[in-house]
Parts: sequence; structure tokens; C-alpha cells
Amino acid sequence: MAISFKTRLCDQCAGKLKYIKERKLWQCMYCGAEVERQESYDGLFTIKNVVRQTLLDCSYRRLESASKNLVECEKIDSRYVGTLIARLTYQMISAITPGALSDQEMRGIFSQISKSYEQLNAAGEGISDEEEALYEFLEEADAFATLLLVYDSLGDAGRRDMMVEWLQPEEVYSVEANNNLLAYALKTNDTDLADKVIKNNANLDVRYAFGEVLAKYPDSDQKGENLSTLIGTGMLKADDREAVESYISTTEDSVNTTAGIVMSSLSSGLRLSLSIIIERLLQRADAETVSSVLSEFCKNKMSDDEEYAILGFAYTCKSREIAAAALDCLKNCGQYIMIPQRMVISMLSDKEINREGRLWLFERAFDFRLDQKGVESVITNFLCYDTSSPEDRLPIIEAILERCEHIPTATVENYVIRCTTDGENKPRVVEMIFDNRLNMSFFNDLVSKYTSSSADSEEIKRAVLDILTGKGLKMDPLALNDYISSSTAPVEEKIEFIKKTVRGGSQLRSDAANEYLEKTDPESFSSELFSLIVTPASTFSEKALENYILRCGEREAIKADNIRTLIEMSPGVAEGMRCNIVHLTNSINCNLLQAYVLTTSDSEQVAFAVCEYLASRVRIKLNEEMSVFGTYMRFKKYASANRERLSSITEAICEKHKVYSLFF
Repeated sequence: MAISFKTRLCDQCAGKLKYIKERKLWQCMYCGAEVERQESYDGLFTIKNVVRQTLLDCSYRRLESASKNLVECEKIDSRYVGTLIARLTYQMISAITPGALSDQEMRGIFSQISKSYEQLNAAGEGISDEEEALYEFLEEADAFATLLLVYDSLGDAGRRDMMVEWLQPEEVYSVEANNNLLAYALKTNDTDLADKVIKNNANLDVRYAFGEVLAKYPDSDQKGENLSTLIGTGMLKADDREAVESYISTTEDSVNTTAGIVMSSLSSGLRLSLSIIIERLLQRADAETVSSVLSEFCKNKMSDDEEYAILGFAYTCKSREIAAAALDCLKNCGQYIMIPQRMVISMLSDKEINREGRLWLFERAFDFRLDQKGVESVITNFLCYDTSSPEDRLPIIEAILERCEHIPTATVENYVIRCTTDGENKPRVVEMIFDNRLNMSFFNDLVSKYTSSSADSEEIKRAVLDILTGKGLKMDPLALNDYISSSTAPVEEKIEFIKKTVRGGSQLRSDAANEYLEKTDPESFSSELFSLIVTPASTFSEKALENYILRCGEREAIKADNIRTLIEMSPGVAEGMRCNIVHLTNSINCNLLQAYVLTTSDSEQVAFAVCEYLASRVRIKLNEEMSVFGTYMRFKKYASANRERLSSITEAICEKHKVYSLFF
């Protein structure tokens, strides 16, 4: 049952009375009239003292002494209101004090509290004069603080409010009572009471209060002042930083409040997590706040990770002013700092930072240390992998090149051959690159590699080639061979390029035609290209002859003649050749004539001419032994066994050469 608290009023003006405990009287707050209360029952003096001592014992958690004093109260007068209040208080404090009661006692304590509270309220509504007289007698702030906790826990607003009226927080000396008062004040948002409790910090568990104020005190300048007061006691420990970090991570307080708390904590020696400060505070702070917080943080020696965290914040915060504040703090801290190249690389490609901001941050990197290897990595990544617009890239590339003493050869090649990001600006970028004191001997094959690239449009390619050749670069003969054999460019472009390159001074090697036959896909064979690269000094390997004779789709009109020419240009090669072919799913090792007969798709006229030449002039025998899946047999036996499955041209050749004849 809730008890209503009726404020005592002045008999003359009905104004509110305030109790003056030093004079033991009530005084009107409006007209100043004084009302002295006369004790109506002097016989209660002794029990009041015992009740007061019981309450004080409870305030200081001296529960054994409180229990003994409660027994005395019960002996004197178990029905006295003070005894009921003392019993109720002892039961409540016992219930909330860890270890005060056994498990069995805990199971029954709340029913006892309920019964004691019913007895206290049995006299009826309101607070009796006898009960009020007891409160006047108590005087001790610790007792009122403890009773406030008890009545608040019981939901007794009347008695609780009366305790607030009587309470003088600055005179509470029990640490436990002060802790309870602070919790009550923060729960009810009574900041005036909370401020008074915090000022009384000599009688307060500072570490507990620090956590409570951090988490529950409303956002205000006073919150920061209170925390500074608690920090200033010197009672905080290193692990109290966890409470501050938790606050920073979860608070909805203003940036100013949070920043003030962080700086106070840092100045007291609490080593807070920089990553939490950056993520939860600095990311939403202005440049002035960033400067203040980081300046405080940088007063102590930092780890490499902390330095890099500040650098990372500066290079990703998107604000030039905030970045400047962070970098200035680092610069002024007097520590040796190396800028990680990955940080600069990431920043330069961050499209959320405008071009001017990126250029500024790049130049600021040299206020610290960014070695040439780092600059080389920066130019490599920006040149070849950045996807900013050509208009943004050009001035940034120029700025990096001015700082770069050496551009890696692979970077230059990769950019020239593959990168298309700069579009129409690419020739200008190439020119800037080659104006950068490059060793031209490292790029002898760049023209050939770039020519085989299909990345750029023909217009851009011509402009770039003009710059490269203007620097004296030619195509290496080996690279030209590789281009002829491996490039997937259209045949017409390849032919035109070869002619242009040779006219420009590049040399065509004598083995170009042989490599072409060895390496090119027979399906991509070009008779015109082949005719262009064959020279009188050309010779051909077994593989080249085999590919041309067995697989390349040469023009019918010239194939037979070309075969004669190629074999004659490579004396002694064709006679002893062994070819590996697959015929009718059979793996066969045989001579060149046998391989041609079994696999050719040439016309009958060409096939007869080739076979006649190979048999009569080169003197290769058709009916020699050959290996079929490792088993040796003569050609006649194999052809006879598979006659029904032979192609028509193979069958015609066999007939012409009398393969099935008894005397063959």
C-alpha cells in the first residue's frame, strides 16, 4: 500500500516548512515563522537511539551489529513504528547485500519484507506523527539515504519523497549509501542530487560512480565536469578504460561531451583504444575536436599500430581540414613515422576525395617518410590500376612522376601495353613517362609488345608508336618472330605491320618461317603471310615440315610445289622423319609418307603429286613397318585391315600405289 506524504505547512501563512536540524525546529520558507516540535513520549528516547544505530549499521552494511540492535528494539517495543522501520530496513539491506543470507534465507526474505511493510502501513493512510517524530530524531544523513533506498525499492513514493526532503547528501559518509544515492539520482534523472553525491566523492566508490555517470548521466557540460572530478581523485585504475571505451562505443551524447570525457580520461593516464576513438568519435567530429583529442593522445609514446591508425584516419576521412588536423598532430609528436605505401595508394584511388584533396594528401606524405620504393609502388598502382577519370588522373600522374626517381620497367610496359584508362590522354602520359630519365635499353622490345596489343584504338596506337619510335625504340627480331607466330591480330594487320617494321629497320630472322610453322595454329595458317617471311636462308625442322605437310590448309595450286621447296631447303630432314598421328582412333608412329597418306584431305591431284615426290624423290617407303599402339606392322597389313574405313583419298592413293597387290 502506497503512503502519501503531506508536506508540513505553516500555521500562519500555510507556507511550506523546512526542518532545521541544528535548532531542532521547523521554519517557514516564506514568512520565516518557527514551529518547535515537542516530544510527546520521552519514553521513546532510548528505542529511538537503538533504531538510529540499527539504520546506521545498515547504511554501512554492518549487518551483524544491525541484527543485534534490531533485537534490542524488538525487546523494548516490537510494535513501535521505529522498530518496524528498522526491521524492514535490515531485511531489505540483507536481501541486496551479496552473501548476507543463505540460499534458504533468501527464499523467505521477500515474504518477510512484504509482511513488515504491511505492519508499517497497518496504522492507516499517511505518515503518523510518531513516525515523523522518529525522522526528526534521526538527523543522520546516512540513515535517510538508506531509508530512501528502502522506500524507493518498495515503491513508497510518499516516504521516499519525505526522505529526499530530509536528506543532506553532502553529509552522507557511508560509501554504500552514497553509491545507492547516485544510482537513485541517475535512475530518476535527479541531476542536482547526483552532482551533490559526486562532490562528496571522498565517501564514494569512485570507480563505480565513474561507470554509472558515464553510462547514465544525461548529456551536458556538467556530465564532463562530474567525470573530470571523479578522474581527478586519482582512484581510477588502468582497467577502467574499458568503461570509457564502452561509453564511447555506445553513447548518444554530443561530440563535445564525448570528446571532453575522452580527453579527461587520456590526461589521467587511461590508455584508451585509438581505433574506438577514431571510429566512434573522430569520424563525426570537426577539425578542432580532432586536433584536441589527437593532441592529447599523441602526448604519450605511440605504437606503430596507433601511428598507422591516425594516418589511416587522415587518409580516408574525406575532409582536407580534418586530415590536416590529424597529420599536424602526428607531425608535432616528434616520433619517426613511415607512411605505408598502401595507404597512399588507396587514398589516390578514392573517388570520394576530390582531385585537389588527393594531390594535397600525396604531398603531405613527404612531411613524414615515404621512400622511393614506396613512390614506385604508388606510381605502379595509380598508373596501371586506378580507375579515376582521365581528367583527374593526368595531374595526379604528373605530381607522382615529379616525386619518382625511377619508374619500374614492368610498370612502364604494363601501362603502355595494357592500360586504356587515360583514353585520349594516353600519348601524353606515355610522353611524360619517357621524359622521366628512363634507361631506353630496357625497352627494346616494347614496340613489338605494344604492337601486338589490341587494347588501344588504332588512332591512339599510332600516336603512342610515334612517341616510342621517336625515342629510338625498334622491334627486337626475336619479338618479331614471336609476334608472327603468336599474335591473334587479323592476318592483314600482321602482314602490314611486318612490312612497316622491316622498313623501319627491324630485322626479320631466317628462322621466322620455321617458327611460324612450328607455333602457329594450323587453322590460322596464312599462305600470304608465310610467303612474306620465307627467305632464301630459311630452313625447316621436322616439326615445321610435319605441320605444313599434314595440317596446314595451303592453297591447292601451290601446296605440292611448296612441299618440294621446303624439303629441298632442309636437306636430309624429311627422309628419317617419324610422325605421331591418330587415325581411326589408333595411335600411330610412322614415316612422313605414311602419315600423309592416312591423314591428308588434299585433292586427289595434289595428293598424288605429293606422294609421288615423297616416294620417288625423297625415297620414303610406303610399306615400311609402323607402330600401332606399340605393335609393329607393315602399312599394307594396317590398310587392308581397315580398308572399309579408309577415306576416299587414302583409298585412292593405296590403289594407285598397289598397296593391296600381292607383290606390294
